[in-house]
Amino acid sequence: MRDYVGIATAYAEEAVADKKGKKFGKWIRLAGKRFLADLKRAKRKRPPFLFDEWHACDPCDFIEKLPHVEGKWARPEIELHRSHVFFVVQLFGFRNLDGSRRFTSALFAVARKNAKSTLAAAILLYCQCCEEEEGAQIISAATTGSQARIIFNVAKRMTEKTPDLQEAFGLACWANAISRVETGATFKPINSKASTQDGLNPSHVGLDEIHAHKSADLLNVLTSAAGARSNPLWLYTTTEGYTNPGPWGEIRQFAKQVLQGILGDSADHFLVVFFAVDDDDDEFDESAWPKANPLMDANPHLLKAIRKEAVEARQMPSKLAEFKIKRLNRPASSATGWVDLTKWQKCGGTVDLDWLEGQPCWAGLDLAANLDLTSWRLVWKVDEVYYTWGRRFVPEEAVRARTERGVVPYAGWVAAGLIEVTEGEVTDYQAVERRMREDIARFNPEVIGFDKWNAQEITQRLLAEGHPLIEFGQTTKNYHPAMQELERAYISKKIQHGNDPVLNWCASNLIAVKDGNLNMKPDKKRSPDKIDDMSTLLMAIGLSMPNGDQEDAGDFISSPVIG
Repeated sequence: MRDYVGIATAYAEEAVADKKGKKFGKWIRLAGKRFLADLKRAKRKRPPFLFDEWHACDPCDFIEKLPHVEGKWARPEIELHRSHVFFVVQLFGFRNLDGSRRFTSALFAVARKNAKSTLAAAILLYCQCCEEEEGAQIISAATTGSQARIIFNVAKRMTEKTPDLQEAFGLACWANAISRVETGATFKPINSKASTQDGLNPSHVGLDEIHAHKSADLLNVLTSAAGARSNPLWLYTTTEGYTNPGPWGEIRQFAKQVLQGILGDSADHFLVVFFAVDDDDDEFDESAWPKANPLMDANPHLLKAIRKEAVEARQMPSKLAEFKIKRLNRPASSATGWVDLTKWQKCGGTVDLDWLEGQPCWAGLDLAANLDLTSWRLVWKVDEVYYTWGRRFVPEEAVRARTERGVVPYAGWVAAGLIEVTEGEVTDYQAVERRMREDIARFNPEVIGFDKWNAQEITQRLLAEGHPLIEFGQTTKNYHPAMQELERAYISKKIQHGNDPVLNWCASNLIAVKDGNLNMKPDKKRSPDKIDDMSTLLMAIGLSMPNGDQEDAGDFISSPVIG
């Protein structure tokens, strides 16, 4: 047996050492850093999870006993590439304290023709044979029947070509299933139309080419059906794709936030290995191609195929987008986040509310519609340093929906006291108002800015009582000075936000839009997820600035009128 843990560790160390990104893309460098850090976490006196070498190596050994079923290879059995070992060792090697698998969700994103379907089929086959769950339902799922059968057919052919595997685990192959008599486990393909049938209780799901799903319907059906499983696996394998309203954009954003450390240990269940060229790489620079195509060093035919497509992409704009997506694993169109998260995360600091009582204070309010996030945020400025703290509110239904989708840890944030839940399907504004009044009485903000959307009732009551509320127009005129000031503050470490995970998440989502004069404001439409906490932070900072620092700010500040 090969030293698979040593291979994975060496791969991670090589990626982390590539600080200039000559061979490894940003996301793999971060994945390597996470793996090495997790190995250290597993050795703590009171570890959150363990790392077991046998569990890490056994699936690799199992997979390397399976045959190739497509193409011609130097040996009949699979030999895992280092990039695949890196993924499999993590997926199965990290264990919860009760012995179950730590990772219940895993994303393997890579350019086409890098054996992701073969890898997925082998992993799911290992789960059927070696994860002893009674009545396991292993599902290969996709939007169409033909796509769903890609992974299934590979697994079925592997089984058919390996009599020893059939005998050892009692496997039998059928037209639309692989069955295991001993445990009652089945491996089946399923598409979006068939997924509404009764009897679904998936234990392991391979969602192939998740970028092609035009809605979250299939994912939602499978997620809701899997509630009774104690150790499920959601395996996402994909290449990038064209923009659509499906779940891929949300999953991609979440995955990158996991690697950036935005979500802290609340995403310990989610494994991410994401191969892609970097944003500043020239798409026709061959030295950058291995970042999205890790198998290039083992498959000379892959380089030839990419070179051929690059020639066509240079000359035909219609093929350039396809080349970027399928060969470089770049999204069809991507907007750059406004916040430099590396610098932002260095501004955690301590936010001592007792010490901040009596200090100059400003506030921002963004009331959500229906299932959205409501944000109420305070800002203090002491000795030229900003301090910020706030509350977030969501209805019960939003927590349930987010938990089912599994890509933003609302439930974990609620349990940690970072988000307050209101009863029902929509946000309870009375609960929000009660909390606001508590904070107003304690901190006495000089001005409270608000987005007038949904705010009419609360703000009229508070204004009638003499509280200093003012509508903060959602325009570049009002936001631009605040965005400039916040950018200056976090780059120079003149703000402390306590490394609040929800605020960090909103910061990572924030996309800015500019007008003809290059003035900025948050762009809620283009931002990939919620930015409400950053909007209220910007409102409060904008109101804290001297009038002279904001164009026409005098009229804005002196006219607390609801339009």
